[in-house]
Amino acid sequence: MAWRSAAQRRISAFVGCTAKHRGSNCKLSALCRPRVLSQSEPMFQHNYAVRYSSTAAPTTKNSTYDASKVLLALDSVGKTLTVTWKDGSKSRFHSIWLRHSCHCGHCMQEHSGQKLIDPATVSHHVSIEKVCIDGDHLEIQWKGSPPHVGHVPLSFLQTNCYESDYLSIKRESVKLGPPAQAIPQLYYSDLIKTSDGVLRWLRQINEAGVSLMKDVPTEDNMVQKIAEHIGPAEDLIYGETWDVISTPKPINVAYSTVGLDFHMDLIYYESPPGLQFLHCLRFDECVEGGESHFLDVFHVAEAFRKSHPNKFHTLSQIPATFQKIHYARDFPVEMKYQRPHIVLNQYQEHEVEPYYEAYQEFAKAIKYSPDIVECQLKPGDLVTFNNRRILHARKSFDLNGGVRHLKGCYVNIDHFKSQVQVFSSLHGTGQPAKRVGNQDWF
Repeated sequence: MAWRSAAQRRISAFVGCTAKHRGSNCKLSALCRPRVLSQSEPMFQHNYAVRYSSTAAPTTKNSTYDASKVLLALDSVGKTLTVTWKDGSKSRFHSIWLRHSCHCGHCMQEHSGQKLIDPATVSHHVSIEKVCIDGDHLEIQWKGSPPHVGHVPLSFLQTNCYESDYLSIKRESVKLGPPAQAIPQLYYSDLIKTSDGVLRWLRQINEAGVSLMKDVPTEDNMVQKIAEHIGPAEDLIYGETWDVISTPKPINVAYSTVGLDFHMDLIYYESPPGLQFLHCLRFDECVEGGESHFLDVFHVAEAFRKSHPNKFHTLSQIPATFQKIHYARDFPVEMKYQRPHIVLNQYQEHEVEPYYEAYQEFAKAIKYSPDIVECQLKPGDLVTFNNRRILHARKSFDLNGGVRHLKGCYVNIDHFKSQVQVFSSLHGTGQPAKRVGNQDWF
């Protein structure tokens, strides 16, 4: 580990995860990466990943809204609309935001809730000519070439208000309470008998971050059955399920008897696992030690921000290296990932109009690019592309009594990059994998 700086060695003594270096048995420690809600400076990143979709829009379930006593005030140039709700609170919306949020049949598909609007054709200078309340929605006429008449549900506006005061209230509503002093518990029978039991379990996990379920049958596949109450088990480099049991030649330090410092699992993935389930099948009385420890690192990070603001800032800006390099296993892996330990959430109201100005120009650059490639697929063709790098589209078509049938699937971007590196090392020149757009800092 001589290549690591003294600062990295000191940091890794605080919180660590382990990975095996190629050709040795040394353990490389790296910090966990808490995700912290905070208003702070944006993270500067030299490499980038593109997120783009002309259909990106929240699908909302719009309920009927009582529009009585709702007042509207349009500014003199039609650029902002202020809505005074019946409780006296006010929300301000930009005309460009309202235009992109139009729910009419030309702008949003009714059943899917996805946008049909072409962002390259919507000027960021768009303004409102007329607006009125029609039932439970706003009827809006925008100036422009061509002009547009559409509507936006009042319930959608109230739910998606982005005023600073509203966002503060919204943040407060999702703010975590103090760290739990004991692990909340419930019984397996609570889970399987009622939906209330499932909700209680989910709330324990959501609010405390951890939950202990008692009296679960000690069947080999029960952990997966429990997990599937929430979602399918992820099939990652250790399989859908894995056994934490001491082995003579462990492929993971957890599969041995040594102690483990506080860590997060698999943080060399772009998207590390969200929930981890550990089901104890056997713990003989003769075993000494082996107790599990849990720590709410969100609260640790928040306290660290207050006590060491400069160091907190450093950890939110400078990337660390997380890796898993192990060829002596059935499924060889070489995964490396760089990112800061702490990622900060952002939202600023004054950025709305500059965002849409940039968004329109970017949409034009995409729509009118000279590098668009067209391909007419035929039966037996299979196209594979990097979804992080290659945008895809489709021309409209008429079935005319026929069938158009494509079948698709996805593979995790980190698995892909790992296999590029593995095959390059085992069967090629060892040339490193090119960037794949997974926000890795390499």
